[in-house]
Amino acid sequence: MNSKNCRCMVIKARQKAIVVTFVMISGLTIGILTFNSRLKGETENFSNLNPLSPPKASSEEVLVDKVFTFLAPEDTKQFNNLYLLEDLNYYVLLEIVTPHNCEINISVIDPDLDRYDIFQTEVNVSQGDQWFEVPFGTAIAGNYTFIFSVIAALNLNVYIKIHFDREDKCLYDIIAPGYINDLELYQVNKFSDATIVEHNILLKTDVSYKFYLGRVSAIGGILIDGEVGVDYELTDPQDIEFFIYQNETAESVGSVLHFNFGTAIGGIYTVKIMIYCRVDVVNVAYAIAEDHSISTINNGTTPDPGPNNSTAKGIFYMPMEWTIGFGICAGGILGLLLVIGSVRRKRNSVSLRNN
Repeated sequence: MNSKNCRCMVIKARQKAIVVTFVMISGLTIGILTFNSRLKGETENFSNLNPLSPPKASSEEVLVDKVFTFLAPEDTKQFNNLYLLEDLNYYVLLEIVTPHNCEINISVIDPDLDRYDIFQTEVNVSQGDQWFEVPFGTAIAGNYTFIFSVIAALNLNVYIKIHFDREDKCLYDIIAPGYINDLELYQVNKFSDATIVEHNILLKTDVSYKFYLGRVSAIGGILIDGEVGVDYELTDPQDIEFFIYQNETAESVGSVLHFNFGTAIGGIYTVKIMIYCRVDVVNVAYAIAEDHSISTINNGTTPDPGPNNSTAKGIFYMPMEWTIGFGICAGGILGLLLVIGSVRRKRNSVSLRNN
């Protein structure tokens, strides 16, 4: 009878051990599966931040893209009613694709019928000169006309492409992305000689601001010293004048005048810009962005704290799924040990009784 009871206890102990082992394995399985799903989700999230990931598809839009034949001795191709958006950079690409040479001139007529001569060759250009890309930043939206004039001794073919990107705004390739979100002023204006524009903007006290100004429409022909000059003046809320530029040269497209200006008082500032130019009309872009707070106390109030550049301390983090899985596993192991110990004690007790 004792031997039978011993066998029954052993069987029950084995059953308990099987149940505990099953629970332990289930806990481990749950932990591993949930961890894999979490890892997969985090991998998908961080894949967008991978600097080595493939770049996004180009958002380039094309207005003209074709090879055209120009007949000697003079010929013209005109593209009418090309709708251009304001404040964007457009590019005209030219390439002579036959073994010939010629003179090429490009003019742009805007919706106000103002004429921009954006490209002129003083000497013949040939197939060996590769290609030319001419920038044109717009000040107003509307229908434009592009005129291509060629003077050549022989007939020839020229590849012409006019393209743009809606995200390629004037000056945005110069201004750091972080400042674009804090622009106090952004404008692209059309200037003729001695044109003056004024803007009233609200600036904070004891803050440094970045100022940008650049020509965005190309000018054809040989560059002339002082071809586009700039007067730039600021007047603070107390009518104190600050002269920044006086007939400063605005050089080629992509070369930008920029400076920092720290305010002593807050309020409405007047920005006055005057452009001198030796062409009929030119487009100029300018912007103002908040840079940083200068003083530690502004009018008795503490400014917002700057970014913390200290090294972050490492923090160990265990997902909840791991915690549950390891808890079940540890409990299963502890239970298994208790069962084994109990069986051994009962076996010893039975053996003593039988003896």
